[in-house]
Order: sequence, then structure tokens, then C-alpha cells
Amino acid sequence: MSACCALTAALRKPNTLVKALSMVLFVVTVAGCAPRTQPIYQPSAPKETTVQQGVVHGSFNQAMRAAVQSLMGSESLQGAPVTLVQPLQNLTDGYIDTVGVSKQLEQGLAAQGLIGTVSQAQVDVVRQSLGLGEGQVLIDPTTVMQYGRLLGAQYQLGGKVTGQEEKTLSLQLMDLTTGVIEWQDTQRFVSR
Repeated sequence: MSACCALTAALRKPNTLVKALSMVLFVVTVAGCAPRTQPIYQPSAPKETTVQQGVVHGSFNQAMRAAVQSLMGSESLQGAPVTLVQPLQNLTDGYIDTVGVSKQLEQGLAAQGLIGTVSQAQVDVVRQSLGLGEGQVLIDPTTVMQYGRLLGAQYQLGGKVTGQEEKTLSLQLMDLTTGVIEWQDTQRFVSR
């Protein structure tokens, strides 16, 4: 029975008139409380996530190897998409050659035929046009997407190393068209 038919039936009975009017008033009030603005876009959760619970690797290299193994199995890398590999951020109190490791990562993935790369000359021109300093890390997703599109890249692979005693390596692969994190992996390790 529709709301209109229920209201008509209620109007025929004087005892239920007050209940029917209360119900209509409630429905109108609730409908009037609905938000009138567009919801803010929130990217969906990553499609592929790997976190090995309880595993603590003995070195950064072991943690990186485990993360790369996970990445190599990612469906996102099918067809060797052009991927911008950003230098990892070192947010620890110790030295980690994140620039060197990032270059090795890019070269290894390209050699395996898993990604297409962007020439360093192209990267330098786009960085200069955006006013970015050498080695400056891009964090804002909108800027990262703009940067990647200017370079003709489909994905950006980036990450960070955090922690003091026990450290965490986090890598993620972002689709530069949608901003969606397509894959991510987190590995823990200790430095000896």
C-alpha cells in the first residue's frame, strides 16, 4: 500500500487522523534534513593490499624484496604501463639510500618488462615547468596526478620508510587518471 493510500485510509478514521498527520510531518521533516550539497569525492580503498602480519625482516633489502615480489604479482602492471617511480621518502633517523634504491627498483621493473619508464630529460623539463626542486617529493595527490599526466604516465609508484627501532617500508601504486591506489604493500624490518 502506498503512502498516499495509507493517508487516505487514515483520514476516513478520526482516531487515526492525528497519527497520519504525525507520520506525514515526520516524513517531511526527515526529507528536509537531507544534505543539499554534493558529497566530497573519496577515492576507494586500494584494490590490492599486502601486509604480512608478524613478519619482521632482518634488513631493508629483505623488506624491499618482499614488497617487490608482491608488486610483480599485481594485475595493474599487466601490459607494462608507463609508470613514474618516485624516490622513496626516508622518514627515519638513519641513512637509507632511497634515491639509489628507487632507481634500482625502476630499472629492475623495466628490465623485467613490467613497466614503461619516463626519460630523465622529460622529468627534468616537467619538474622545472612546475617549479619543483630536484629531489623534491610530491605528496599532494592532485599535484602528483597533474605531474604524471604531463609526463604521459599511467601510474606512479612511490613510498616511504618510517620508524626508529623497527621500521616500516610502505609502497603504493597510484592510478594517475583516477587517483585510486591500485596496489600497496607494507613490510616491517629492523636495521642491524
